Amino acid sequence: MQNIQIRMRNVRFILVALIAALTLAGCASNKPQIKKVENFNFASVNTFFVKPPLNSVNPTIENHLAASITDILTRKGLTPVSKEEADVEVGFFPSTALKENGKSVSIGLGTGVFGRSSGISLGSIFNIPVGEQVTQYQNLQIDIVENGNFIYSAAGSAELETHDSITIQTALTELVNELLEPYPQKLSDSGD
Repeated sequence: MQNIQIRMRNVRFILVALIAALTLAGCASNKPQIKKVENFNFASVNTFFVKPPLNSVNPTIENHLAASITDILTRKGLTPVSKEEADVEVGFFPSTALKENGKSVSIGLGTGVFGRSSGISLGSIFNIPVGEQVTQYQNLQIDIVENGNFIYSAAGSAELETHDSITIQTALTELVNELLEPYPQKLSDSGD
């Protein structure tokens, strides 16, 4: 019975994340969408666990995202711990969208630059030849969940002007910062 509940929770998370990613792909604005439960006591959250994404495609990018999320939440005063000890779980869902002349062309899961060819492979789903008039957007949704309930959700996208791994990592770090910046800072107990 517990396995069924876990599977249903995972399916629900995938559906919510996919809907958010598709919504982001259709948005003309890159302004992040951030929602949090207003009456939730964020001061009660001391520890967190970052879950690997359900759409795992590029471990290097995913590890970078998890490290960025961990760094920012640690600066907010939270402590990373194991899943069993965590007050909240943090899930993230990266996706990629392409637009040609302002219209969505396609969407793929994950992101990445692979191989020595003159193309971009997005989540190993398809290739776009370099030189095409296509704009690539990296979309990201971050959800913070306590006991199966969403308490904070942020989604946004970053336009990628170049397609090298360093540029993608930099853009993703900035996007994670933008998405988690509104998360409440934990006040120190020292009274500083």
